[in-house]
Amino acid sequence: MPTPTNAPSSTTGGHEVQNPELFAQLTERQEMPQTSTPIKGLAKSQRLLVEKVGVVGRIRMLVTAKWKPVAEEEPINNPGMPWKLIREIALQANGVTGIIDVGAIVLHQRRMRIYRNPITAISKMTTAVGTKYTKKAVQSTTFVIEIPIAHDMMSLIGALLAQNEETGLSLQITWASEEEIVHGGKIEGFEGEIEWASTVFSIGSTVVGKQEVTVLPDLSAFHGIVQTETPLTGTGQRRAELIRTAGQLLCYTATILNKAGGEVELNPEEWSTFKLEYGGNKDPLVWTPASVLLEENADDYNGALVVGGVHFLAIDNEKDNPARDMIIPESLTELRSIIGVPAGFVPTGAIILTTQETLYPAV
Repeated sequence: MPTPTNAPSSTTGGHEVQNPELFAQLTERQEMPQTSTPIKGLAKSQRLLVEKVGVVGRIRMLVTAKWKPVAEEEPINNPGMPWKLIREIALQANGVTGIIDVGAIVLHQRRMRIYRNPITAISKMTTAVGTKYTKKAVQSTTFVIEIPIAHDMMSLIGALLAQNEETGLSLQITWASEEEIVHGGKIEGFEGEIEWASTVFSIGSTVVGKQEVTVLPDLSAFHGIVQTETPLTGTGQRRAELIRTAGQLLCYTATILNKAGGEVELNPEEWSTFKLEYGGNKDPLVWTPASVLLEENADDYNGALVVGGVHFLAIDNEKDNPARDMIIPESLTELRSIIGVPAGFVPTGAIILTTQETLYPAV
């Protein structure tokens, strides 16, 4: 199977230079609306093709949907709604998934971290999380999801060269099931639409000697975001293994979700500890109780990272001094996080949901 690549040689014939400063002078930023697409339905998947034009920095999707409760039932939205509607968004390059592969709830949490808990101008939902539906009332929602292909829109590190004969880019979207979005009742008549657009930068050129040369930004790294679900079957010190990627760990987040009586969370305020461990006995980062880190997150982001009632704790290695604080997972053995789960907690289909945001070398 072909692997993802940012190598431009097949397109340029080897006559290119990666020069971010010169690229910034020669490029043109373009906001390119794509064809709107109806949602296939709950628990179904669909694919969006990214145009093979320029250098792609990010993709934004506007999702609108509506549904209604069955007959006289009054279901309740689960935590994480409305972003919980999208179980998985996977950025695929040449059919290979793994650069970005997360739920919409994680992407919204990342947006809140980067932009310091921004307000939303258009996101809305008929019935709030934890509130019973009004009988027979049609429910609707509007929300936006940003897929940050580049780590940031200034340096464009992590951006993907779409105008490349060797690379085909697409988004694979999997919608949540009925049980994942509501409890205490059934819903029917789900339908909706995705309107989406890509932020693309045109490819410039210059002349070096007598040779025309294609000018590109720094394409040396991929910007990855992945999530992991670790079953939580007991209390005390519970472990969640990290993926040992060959790159820089920008940020690591965690939350605990439980399915007792409808999906609920174990708020980080109740965790007795939250720490990273490697080598079996080395603990470089420890917060006891975990609420200490929760308060630090509030300092850093102008508020805790909360998505539809779900609280994420973030170990942010780029907030102060990335060159000093960055972690290289590949160089550490037995790398994991450890959460102190209180003795009174009763796990029922519970999971530890963790995410890793990484910059790693492009191939």
